[in-house]
Amino acid sequence: MERSTKDEGFVGRALDMLEPNDARVIANQDYFNGHDSEEVCQIVKATLVTATKIYIIKYKLPPEAMKEAINVQTLGETREFIDKCDIKLRNG
Repeated sequence: MERSTKDEGFVGRALDMLEPNDARVIANQDYFNGHDSEEVCQIVKATLVTATKIYIIKYKLPPEAMKEAINVQTLGETREFIDKCDIKLRNG
């Protein structure tokens, strides 16, 4: 079923409403804390995938970073992925 840009618009309008401090609520550090072997919750996964897409678009993380973000299973893997991407972003 063709929905034109209804779904894209829904997400886009939500992102447009964000204020600078909203990121702290969306990506609350408490979600990322825990044991390395702890399974990543859906909130963390959604946040990580969204942030990764933004970095791919704006800061040129490689497109394969999206597959890595989608495939994290544990908090330890999530933190390793973030650390790896952070180094890439800092070093250009």
